[in-house]
Amino acid sequence: MAPLDQVFTVDLRGLTEGRSRMVLSESGSNLKLPEDQLVISSDVVVELTLDRTGSLITAKGDISAIQTLVCARCLEPFECDVAAAFNAVFRMGQNDLQLEDEEDTLVEFGNNWVSFAPSIRESLILVVPIKPLCREDCRGLCQRCGKNLNYSHCDCPQETVDPRWNALKTFLEDNRGE
Repeated sequence: MAPLDQVFTVDLRGLTEGRSRMVLSESGSNLKLPEDQLVISSDVVVELTLDRTGSLITAKGDISAIQTLVCARCLEPFECDVAAAFNAVFRMGQNDLQLEDEEDTLVEFGNNWVSFAPSIRESLILVVPIKPLCREDCRGLCQRCGKNLNYSHCDCPQETVDPRWNALKTFLEDNRGE
């Protein structure tokens, strides 16, 4: 019997030969994701397809949720849709389940149940962008005053010269007439 506190758990006792489809939904907080990496602000929905051929079961899950991220340019929080997928292959034995493809699959299982929570958790973390942007044309923050340039223009001088080029600038000014 599956543990009651396990999320995204499927009871396999009634699973028949062929293809079975189901939709699983849980609160994003139930996945216990690291909040410094990912905050899910909606339910996590998994469209799960299980293909059973004899004792072999192939599972394919399509995950969708809404995540809250912080823009890398303007530091404003924003929400965006997230989509991920996972695959798992396992075999039903006499008294237990055995993972067939241990290379890229994380599942927890018992005698008659399997939990896809570890795969879902990993898939959601892996699709977080390295530099999330609230929008492609985000203008970011002013480097001098820190004003968000998406909302208003700042009055800081825009021309900045790299101090390493000052010697060349002085040389050119001194030699203009020659």
